[in-house]
Amino acid sequence: MVRMAWLTLLRMTCADTVRQPVTWLMTLVSLVLVFLSYAFGLFNFLAQDRLHMLATAGVAVSTINGLFLAVVLASQSVHDELSSRTALTLFAKPVGRGDFLVGKMLGVWATVGISSLIVAAVHVALLAWAIHTGFGDGIDDDAHAASDDALHLPWPAILAAHALGLGHSAVLASISAVLALRLPLVANILVSFGIFLVGNLLPACGIMGFLAIPALTVFNIDDCIQLALPISAGYLAMTALYTACICAGWLSIGLAVFERQDIP
Repeated sequence: MVRMAWLTLLRMTCADTVRQPVTWLMTLVSLVLVFLSYAFGLFNFLAQDRLHMLATAGVAVSTINGLFLAVVLASQSVHDELSSRTALTLFAKPVGRGDFLVGKMLGVWATVGISSLIVAAVHVALLAWAIHTGFGDGIDDDAHAASDDALHLPWPAILAAHALGLGHSAVLASISAVLALRLPLVANILVSFGIFLVGNLLPACGIMGFLAIPALTVFNIDDCIQLALPISAGYLAMTALYTACICAGWLSIGLAVFERQDIP
């Protein structure tokens, strides 16, 4: 019954968030930025350097797109359900408050996954096209042959970076969904982005996460892309486990708060 409630709420939330204009506006903006990254690469004289810049820029754009949508859609979805009191209708059915939080988070994450998949697919297609054509600009072709043999990329690291971006988004979606229980919409979005900044800045101080603030730098593998370093399956598995633990922890905190909260 619990799993069925999760799936039902997942489908409802995904259907609702997919229809939101912000979802496709942000996806369109991200696609434009990926194409601009391809165009700006033409100003670099070394084709291999252009390729590396396009690889890291595309991953960064896809990740930021996912984070923005995760925070905004999770905040808006939970806040709208509570403010309109439609959550009470759900609770009158065999749907618990924990089911509500998990279903909302998973539904938002599914929408983020759809958007991120579109951006990642276009990014990978542009990288493949750049390798095939050598950017097709004819700059210094004698010194830097633009052929499949001359240009190369660490494809496993690029694909892993896009997958880790989804984990990054799952963490922020969980945090935002929980904060939406208590904070107004705008305050929730600001606090969620504040946690994002702190979670990325803490490692610079030698601190990998602090209490409920996740260590978000574990999702960043730009060095593996730039330096063609191998990315191990063990690292990806541990990061997936860490993502699941952080999401579960935040949702547990949210449930503890939600159980004592009256819906006005």
